[in-house]
Amino acid sequence: MSGLEGIPIHIQTAPHAGANAQAILAELETALQALLDTGKEHSIDLRSLPLLPGELDYLQHTLGTGEVRVEIDALGKSDVRETAYRGVWWVAHYNTLDEVMAEFIEVSFCPDIVRAQRDDVRESLDALSARLAGNEE
Repeated sequence: MSGLEGIPIHIQTAPHAGANAQAILAELETALQALLDTGKEHSIDLRSLPLLPGELDYLQHTLGTGEVRVEIDALGKSDVRETAYRGVWWVAHYNTLDEVMAEFIEVSFCPDIVRAQRDDVRESLDALSARLAGNEE
């Protein structure tokens, strides 16, 4: 007896790299090339795909985590995080119970949800102009 019998062994498997996940990665490669060539953005709705068990984990593991993360509180929480591949973003939208309601991988220089909307910027300009003119609301 070597005394090793009492040491528990836990076998962990790597996230599953199914055909769907591989196809998504290939689609992302094509989308990144299109973004560079034409500026065309691309989005993949992960909740609409027939992913096998482990494929979502595989995608998250493979894409990794980048340097940018944005949390948005507007009509529910949204989490936008850059993956380790710049220009590839993981975007999740949650309900009030913190359950994921929608999940996307977006290929863009900056996801639309993070960009200020033109009407919102106009409203802010009007408010700032009123403040500077002494007509604060």
